[in-house]
Amino acid sequence: MPLSLPEDNHLAPRGHLHPVRIPGSKSITNRALLLSALASGSSHLRGGLEAEDTRWMRQALRGLGFPVQKAAGSWSLLGGQRPQAQAPLWLGASGTTLRFLLPWLALAGEGRLRLEGDPRLFERPLGPLLEPLQDLGAKWSPDATGAWLDPVPVPPRRLELCVDARLSSQFLSGLAMVAAALPESSRLTWTEVASPSYLTLTTQWLRCFGCAAELETGQWRIPGGALEPRDLDLPGDWSGAAAFLAAAAATGRSLRLGPLDPEDTQGDRAMVAILTSAGCSFHWPEPQLLEASGKLVRGLDADLTDCPDLGPVLAALAALAPGSSELRGLQTLRLKECDRLDASVELVEWLGGQAEVIGDHTLRITPGTPARQRAPFDPRNDHRMAFAAALGGLRWGGELRNPQCVAKTFPEFWTVWRDMLGC
Repeated sequence: MPLSLPEDNHLAPRGHLHPVRIPGSKSITNRALLLSALASGSSHLRGGLEAEDTRWMRQALRGLGFPVQKAAGSWSLLGGQRPQAQAPLWLGASGTTLRFLLPWLALAGEGRLRLEGDPRLFERPLGPLLEPLQDLGAKWSPDATGAWLDPVPVPPRRLELCVDARLSSQFLSGLAMVAAALPESSRLTWTEVASPSYLTLTTQWLRCFGCAAELETGQWRIPGGALEPRDLDLPGDWSGAAAFLAAAAATGRSLRLGPLDPEDTQGDRAMVAILTSAGCSFHWPEPQLLEASGKLVRGLDADLTDCPDLGPVLAALAALAPGSSELRGLQTLRLKECDRLDASVELVEWLGGQAEVIGDHTLRITPGTPARQRAPFDPRNDHRMAFAAALGGLRWGGELRNPQCVAKTFPEFWTVWRDMLGC
């Protein structure tokens, strides 16, 4: 797939700025779906993300006895019962689906369950995350194509657990959501956690469903029996907006994006602060509508500990910046849908730059000029690497293999991207 800009090498249109429509948030959609299943009663969700990751979650809930009904742009789900599967659950490549469902199924499931998915899903580390569930009596038996899960013999009334969350915050979020559905109040503790902003996001959505969870440094206090069904509008995805914001920064053209919430707790909202510090400007002409303008005047300097998913797009932007950049807090990138740290280095070099990896957590990037003849870039079946390659192509063009991997979180990405470019 060609990645080049139109001949004038600018974003379009030049006159009235038609907003780029951002899809719903995967992180919030899958949290809201699970919380709807946990809360006793009927919940209604509008603005949920229609993509592979959320389809696997909805399909898994259906297989557990919780069919998600679609009507007039909304989803409805009747929750409150214990999950039970009559057939294997296919989870695709969705890490949120696996790590959100595992605590629920281990603590409340009825009968043995079979979980299957793309091979990479089960290659990503689970051992330290599962230890608290195994201590309670659950059994996890992985094999070549998935795993068997034997739930705890008796569902607990509360949780008092210390969790090793250095590799992923998703499992800890899953435990917190399940704890809110238990009869008594729970307490979760940890010493280190990956991407801590996602715990803040989970706390926000627990509260949206009636649970006044309290998140503090190293611990979560979660009232039991507090979840209530809800009728909610789900916000747009700051992760999905990242490549478009970076496109405005790379070209200097103004762009409007929405719907986005300026007060959202999504970690990737940090994109605005990161680009502002590099010389770009942002304002909100209307509620939920963000306008970006101004070209980068310097390289990037950012700690992405709270927003590691921005790593690939910012690496590509750094390869187009007017100076050297440093991106820190990338220690979890090797554990994503692909080894995103290695893939980001490859992308920077494909764009003619140099990338130095320092201690598996920092990238130093110096821009350059690519060779005229280059093989197509391989995003390794990773949606965020494809978004990043699209951004790099704004200046240097090129070809992309497997462009449809964007369907994981943004199926309409290429249509929206071409509309932005005026193609």
